[in-house]
Amino acid sequence: MTSAAQLGSSEYICDFAVEEQLRKLKPTSVVDFGSGGGKYARIVRRLVGEGCTLIAVEGCASTVKALEAAKLYHSVKCELLQDWLERDPGHYSVAIFGDVIEHITPREVRHCMKLAMEKFDHIIIVAPLHDIFQDGATYADGVYNELEKHKTYITEGFFDRYSPVSKHIVVGEEYTIMNVLIQTRRPKKPLVKRAAWNTFHLAMLTLQPIGLARPTVDLLKMTLGRFKWLLGR
Repeated sequence: MTSAAQLGSSEYICDFAVEEQLRKLKPTSVVDFGSGGGKYARIVRRLVGEGCTLIAVEGCASTVKALEAAKLYHSVKCELLQDWLERDPGHYSVAIFGDVIEHITPREVRHCMKLAMEKFDHIIIVAPLHDIFQDGATYADGVYNELEKHKTYITEGFFDRYSPVSKHIVVGEEYTIMNVLIQTRRPKKPLVKRAAWNTFHLAMLTLQPIGLARPTVDLLKMTLGRFKWLLGR
């Protein structure tokens, strides 16, 4: 029997965030990278239902066999996530990188994110923070899995360049885990709204330390009326 350790473990302390994101997104297709024991497939089936197409991308051959036997996914691909993103021509609702992105190098992370931004509507990332200590794993049957090694040091702002729409950081007993949701196709506001919002934002940063932010907003409400519409808020 394949052990839980051999399938690859995934910290549970950010599951609440992933579940809430999936409830709101209601994806029709999900690609689960580094699928491990299939935890995210179970979550998707429970929250979204059987109508969502589930694809597993897993680099460990023994884990792939276990996933195929479990029949949690509509399709299980035995590939490195880097190779799958390069090769697959499809477009999908959601990518889940659950405790896997730290197992590739920073350069590979950036390249994979570039490809994923083009292939998915939303990207969910779950990763440990400040942890580059984990080495490859040797299983009970003596098989060594190099893919378990941590190669990238993830920080709180590591994915900020992709303008995440939400971020959760949870401190557990042994690990600090970050959940990030990225929306790849956010509609841009008209130039005049963006300029107005930037001006308003800078004004609030200047006025708040001296106690004038709230009075200024009250004055705007009295004089401009629909200033929120102008700012796109």
